[in-house]
Amino acid sequence: MKPEIYQKNLTALKKRFPEMARLINDNEYILEEDVNIEVMEATDKTSVLLVGKDGRKLFLSGKRQPIETAQKILDHWGKLNRSTSIFIVGMGDIALIKEILKKTDKNINIMVYEPCINIFLTLLEQVDISEYFNDRAVGLIVKGINENEIEPVIEAFINISNLEFVKSYINTNYKELFKKDVLDFLKKMDRITTRILVERNTEICFSTVEADNIFHNIGYICNGYITTQLCQVIPNDIPAIIVSAGPSLNKNIDYLKNAKNKAFIVAVDTALKPLVMHGIIPDIYVIVDGKKPVTLLDFDEARRIPLMTSLSASKDVLKNHHDKKFFFNEGITIVNNLFAMNQIPFYGVACGGSVACSAFSLVYKMGFSRIILVGQDLALTGNKTHADGTFMDKMQTIDTSNAIMVEGNYEKEVPTRADFKVYLDWFNYYIAGCEGIHVINATEGGARIQNTEQMLLKDAIERECTKEIDIDACFDKLQPIFDQEARKKTIEYLNEIPLMFAKLRKEVMKEKNHYRKLEQICKQPVVDRTAYLRTLERIKKSTQKLEHHELYGIITSTLAVADYMIMSEQYYEEETLKDEGLEISRKGIKYLELVEQCITILKSLAENTVGELK
Repeated sequence: MKPEIYQKNLTALKKRFPEMARLINDNEYILEEDVNIEVMEATDKTSVLLVGKDGRKLFLSGKRQPIETAQKILDHWGKLNRSTSIFIVGMGDIALIKEILKKTDKNINIMVYEPCINIFLTLLEQVDISEYFNDRAVGLIVKGINENEIEPVIEAFINISNLEFVKSYINTNYKELFKKDVLDFLKKMDRITTRILVERNTEICFSTVEADNIFHNIGYICNGYITTQLCQVIPNDIPAIIVSAGPSLNKNIDYLKNAKNKAFIVAVDTALKPLVMHGIIPDIYVIVDGKKPVTLLDFDEARRIPLMTSLSASKDVLKNHHDKKFFFNEGITIVNNLFAMNQIPFYGVACGGSVACSAFSLVYKMGFSRIILVGQDLALTGNKTHADGTFMDKMQTIDTSNAIMVEGNYEKEVPTRADFKVYLDWFNYYIAGCEGIHVINATEGGARIQNTEQMLLKDAIERECTKEIDIDACFDKLQPIFDQEARKKTIEYLNEIPLMFAKLRKEVMKEKNHYRKLEQICKQPVVDRTAYLRTLERIKKSTQKLEHHELYGIITSTLAVADYMIMSEQYYEEETLKDEGLEISRKGIKYLELVEQCITILKSLAENTVGELK
């Protein structure tokens, strides 16, 4: 054991997984008797593990240049979508995990399953892996510690909208050493993804909701606002209050009346109705859900309160809203182009999966140094999911006997759901990385959020809300982000989108021909390796061209189900060049056929929306 490294790792682990750290510290685990582990140094100076089991000794990563090997895996994956979830079997491939942490977007979810507790403990004791817990929201499952959380974590990381972005990696030697555990894990993943597909009705390959919202909403940009404009007019020397819709909101909601015009009050969409019912009008509310029922916000106050949103949010809600709309950047290329051509910076907010995450990121980026959280339970307080008055006047109680347990604000443990746990982890990590802020958790119940001061809302308002300001007057100072000339250029660009789709279809047809050429090569009695590799290179270049097209992101989000079903390759490896090439061509042709169908659908949608802007 290396005491300094062990203590560093354990301290980092405790921040992210306090219960796991406690079990390790109290020696509440059972080691596997037949596993021997050596920590060695590769030629590139990185640590590698040599594991002995059942009379064999195998390295858990490349023993010479593991960083180079890891980079090849990342190169094979290509550019990762911000919605990607990565599943890795085995902590022993140290270089791979560190390269993923170093070179991928921090919004990407990573889950690591370690089937051998001996390996986990060896790493804690001898290798600095603190970055696994400090820098990113890495979901960690260790057999013998918390394997009962495997399925909840997988379910939290995978949904119908990101199935096509799932990536996984299993080191070959892990398969050899821990075959049964690896297979059990893959079966769990397969069972969960299959259930998701069935629930979504797999007969429908396309999910046009996001594209439909974007094309309907994009016109609002012409006369809209962006979130960075708020920084120009809202003073940040008052506190910001983020009102979420957790069950505990019922306990202290009335105190928020005392904060009006003494704080910048930001409500999540589901909290708006109970606030209004109690005579409280927030300064702005936030919506990011593309399927948010308009009925939840179909009242006069919701139409007249400034709104922070994304272009992929519900088109019906945005259509029903008649006040200022503030947009943030969510990485849509055609939107980024609009702002680039008008030389206007367009920044985003961090999206941790929950509308409350976006709200917190917003006020942090606005420069507020004091942030008060209300109704941010992230737990099933009182066996309820939300406050009364959100989805129904009196929310029903639910069975929490099999719920995940986390540390509570006022209780030792409170029940929560897998998705709430993911949001809790996000808040813990995000707040830890924020500089110069003081966060007060005035949620009177729910889960404990790290690095926050726990206070009653009444006391927090009395102490922090001491300065009065006319927030409405601040909003009145703002003008739409685009002037007349910029609006004209924007409309001209948007009207070109149907034509862009037509040109993109031609590029898709070219790439499909490359796949057909590959298929022909591999059907020959003897595969011409030179022609094979040359054709693969052409496919690679063509694919890169497609991926950089400004409309490609909308296409991939629309092919949510189909992309996963066709292109998933994490479970199968072909033995021969011929078989590999035929499988590549089969998947490629099938996928591009669906892309063509998708283009037809989206082109028609664009013609009926953005193609009519004047």
